[in-house]
Amino acid sequence: MEENRQLTELLEQMKKNEERRNRYAKWQFLASLVTAVCCVLILGIGIGAYVTVVPGLKDALGEIQTVTADLNRIAEQLTEADLAGLVEHVDRLAVTSEEGIKDALEKIESIDIDELNRAIKALSDVVTPLARLMGKFS
Repeated sequence: MEENRQLTELLEQMKKNEERRNRYAKWQFLASLVTAVCCVLILGIGIGAYVTVVPGLKDALGEIQTVTADLNRIAEQLTEADLAGLVEHVDRLAVTSEEGIKDALEKIESIDIDELNRAIKALSDVVTPLARLMGKFS
C-alpha cells in the first residue's frame, strides 16, 4: 500500500509539473507572439520612415550640392573680378562728377540775377505791344 501511495504521490507530482510546464509554455508562446508582433511593427515603422524620409534627404542633398556649386562659381568670379580697380574707377567717377558739379555751380553763381530780371522786363516791354497788335488782326 505504501508503494501505491508513493506511486500516487509521484503521479500527482508529475501531473502538477506537467500543468506548470503547460502554463509556462503558454506564457512563453504569448511572449514570443508579443515579441514577433513588436518586431513586425518596428520593421514596418523602419520601412515607412525609410520610404518617407530618404527621398526628402536625397532632394535636400541635391539642393545642397547645387547651392555649393553656385557658391563656388560666385567665389571664382569674385577672385577673378578686379575689385580694387572697380573701387578706384568709382572713386575717379565720383571725383569727376564732383568737379562737374562745382563748375556748374560756379557758372550758376556767376549769373547776375538782377541783370537777368532787367532783361526779362525789357523783353516783356517789347513783346507786350506786339502781342496787342497781333491780337487786333486775329
